[in-house]
This record gives sequence, structure tokens and C-alpha cells, in this order.
Amino acid sequence: MTSKKKQVWGSHLSQTPAEQNVMFCAGRDVKSLPMADEVLLPYDIWTNRAHSIMLYQQKIISGDILCSILKGLGELEELVQQGKFVLNPEKEDVHINVESFVTEKYGVAVGGTMHTGRSRNDQVACDMRLYLREACLILEKRLLEFAACLLEHARQHTQTVMPGFTHYQPGMITSWSHWICSYVQGICRDLERVEMTFQQINRNPLGAAAAFGTSWNIDRQKTTQLMGFDRVETNTLDCIVSRWENETQLAQVYAFVMNHLSVISQDLIFLSLPYVGMIQIDEKMVTGSSIMPQKKNPDFAEVIKSKASFVHGGLMGLLGIQKGGLSGYNRDTQLTKYMIMDIIRECELAPAILKSVFETLHVHIKVMKQRSQEGFMNAVDVADYLARTLHLSFRECYNLLALTVKYSQQEGKISHTALQKALRESGYEFDILPDIVASLNDSRFVLNQRMHQGAPAPETILAQIEELSAGLSTHTEFVKTATQQLKQAHDACCAFQPE
Repeated sequence: MTSKKKQVWGSHLSQTPAEQNVMFCAGRDVKSLPMADEVLLPYDIWTNRAHSIMLYQQKIISGDILCSILKGLGELEELVQQGKFVLNPEKEDVHINVESFVTEKYGVAVGGTMHTGRSRNDQVACDMRLYLREACLILEKRLLEFAACLLEHARQHTQTVMPGFTHYQPGMITSWSHWICSYVQGICRDLERVEMTFQQINRNPLGAAAAFGTSWNIDRQKTTQLMGFDRVETNTLDCIVSRWENETQLAQVYAFVMNHLSVISQDLIFLSLPYVGMIQIDEKMVTGSSIMPQKKNPDFAEVIKSKASFVHGGLMGLLGIQKGGLSGYNRDTQLTKYMIMDIIRECELAPAILKSVFETLHVHIKVMKQRSQEGFMNAVDVADYLARTLHLSFRECYNLLALTVKYSQQEGKISHTALQKALRESGYEFDILPDIVASLNDSRFVLNQRMHQGAPAPETILAQIEELSAGLSTHTEFVKTATQQLKQAHDACCAFQPE
């Protein structure tokens, strides 16, 4: 999605900046935050529906009272969806606001029964689990979309040779596709972490009350079914004590995700430097300067890197909140709500932004190949060749190549003359044909020799792409199944009518 020029910069650009990218980079500078409990409104309505239905089925409330509760919750839900309901701060939180709405509509004999057999402690723990598990699925969907985009990009560049770096210095020859597949492999581990977190979160704490259960004859299995949880989180004390844990678990997932996205961002910054020039970020995804009219800045990448640091700080804060707390509810854990919401809000669009970057990225294939033939990046491959063909140890050949590189500085690549000189000085009488040296100086020839599993030869890269693609299909199926499970539970809860 693009917008007309609204910012002070960009007159020199041939394309309109992508609005989503501009807003992502601007962040909270020009955008207010919603109330934390406003975010929880849809989940609190669901929790109330499920709990009230269970109370009716357990013969704790009558069918008439349930009908009024469900009608009131439906009316509230409609107002929320229309943006016409505002939480009243005098009522402290979302739970009392929702209960008060139903009470004001249908009387205390109706609204006053909604809190039977529970506490705000288990209510917020339940709301947060509903919120967090949806956040997991949203994150997983965005990571899957980004990873699929990367694999499509990788398919186009299996033959695109480029330098590989260590210590920011030229190291060995690789391919752009191999580089991209490394991103996807990391994202696949992130997807595994998301799913593990989802499964740990998707357990029902409702019924724990204030941590010590209730004398009412509640049915926790029923509310589990009505809210699409996998099972009951059994011990009522642990349900409340562990509230911080779910938030922290997802924050940890985000920390891994943002670290991976931060590395990708730094790669994009480095490789797109005019002095490097191996890739070019599309003008739709750059931003400009208020003073330097020529600038094309990769702000999105810098913002992603800073957001990674933001997550790290939030994660450390979450880990510390419950440390040393007495078993039972402590108000300390209220802050975990704000911290995880901030993390999700700040980072949830990062995969989508990078997806847009790669969809429009310009890869300078000729420059990449030229750079791959500079800096003696084939030295280790030549050493390997000599070790195989001359039946010498690798260390002997390593020393031979060190001398060869020294004597080849003027040519800028390994020369036949320098190699023969190094052999003679080292006491070897072997003769290497000039054609062999010429082949070993061809970066694409060198790349094609790396044929083992996971290496960058085009054939093995295609195998990696297929393997990664199959993994993404498995994760896609998980999201599909989990989304369907939650939707069916929500629809059944909304459609319930007492007999």
C-alpha cells in the first residue's frame, strides 16, 4: 500500500514511499497507544460468555439470567467492534467495565451473577492467554509469509555467486541463495518456538479463582471446550502464580525472532552500501532526510535492530518480575501485561516490512560475481584441491596457499606462477597445470565443488529449498488447524442458547 507524499522528504524519489514502512519507522512518535485493557475487551467478552454458559449448565444460574447476560455481552461486543465503547477508568479494569455494562442494562440480578465462582485473578489470566495465543498465531503467519517470500527469492539466485564474510572481511565464496536459505532455516526454528509457546499457553486457568479454587460446583472442562483450550491447567495456585510465565515465554520467542531479523537488517544495510553495491533497496522502502535532499536511508533496518534491543530489555524485566514473589497473586504481575503488549506492538510488523523489502529488492548479480573473485576468497578451495590431488595434509596446503597469496598480491588473484614458486620454496616438485589454476579462480566453478548437504552448490541449494519448503508446509498446517480450532470454539460459544 502506498500513499501520496505527506512527509518533508522524498521529492527526489521516483516511487511513492510505502505507507506501512513510513509508519513503521515513525512508530510511536506520532501515534498514541490504546489502553491495555481496551486490547483485552474481545477476550474478556469471550471469557464471560464461556463462564456464564458453564454456570448455566451446572445449574448455578437460570436460563433467563444466561439469556440476559449473553444479550448484554452481544450488545457490548457490537459497540466494541464499532469503536463506540470506551472503558471507564473509575471502574479500574476491563472486567468491572464489562460486568457493569451488563448490570446497567439488565440489573444486578443478572450482571451480578457473572462473577460467581471466579476472581479477577483467573479472569485476567484467562484473558491474557486468549490474547497471547492469538498473538502467537499472528506472528507465525507473518513469519511464514516472510519465509515463503525468501524461498521464492532464493529459487531465483541459486547461480548467483557472492562473497561470504567473516569479521566483515572477505572469507569464502558462497551464493546469494545460500545466504537467503540461512535466514529461512533460522526462521523455521522460530516457528518451532512459536508453536511450543502456543501449546503451553493454550491451557485453561479459568476456575482458579483467587488461586485457591471455589466452593461452587464449576466445570472447568466445559469452559476449556468453549474457549478452544487444549486442556485444563489443573493446579489452581500455579494458574495464578505462573501468569508472568506465558508473557515471558512469548517475549523470549520475540527476542529470538528479532535477533534473526536484526541480522538480516544489518546484512541489507551493509550489502546495499554504495561502496559495496551488491544489492539495492527499492525506493518504496527507503526514507529520506530533512536536510540532505539526496538521501535514501534504510531506516526500517535500523528500526528493526533497535526494536531487537527493546525486546531484550522487556524480556529481562519480565524474567525479574516474579522472582522471589510469594506463591499466590501479587500485583507485581500486572505490569507483565503492559510489557508483553509493548513488545508485540513494537515488533509484530517487522516480518511484513522485511517481506516487502525482499519482494522489491534489486540484486546486482554482476557486482556480486565480481566481488566474489576479489580478495583471494578461493584460497581455501585451492588448498583443499591440492590436499586431495597431491595427497598432502591440509595444514601443509594451507601454508602453501598462504605463500601463494603473498606472491599473488600484484595480480589480485592466485597466479600459476606464484603457486609454483610457493611449491618449490616449500620443497615440493609438483607441477600444477595453468588451466587448473584458471578454473580454481572461477568463482562459479569453485561454488559448484561444494556439494555436501547444506553447502552452497546450486544442486544442494535446491535440495535445501525443497527441505525448507516442506518444513514451512508443516508449520502452515499447524496454524490452519489451530486457527480453525479457536474459530469453532468461539462460534459455538457465541451461538449457544439455553434450552
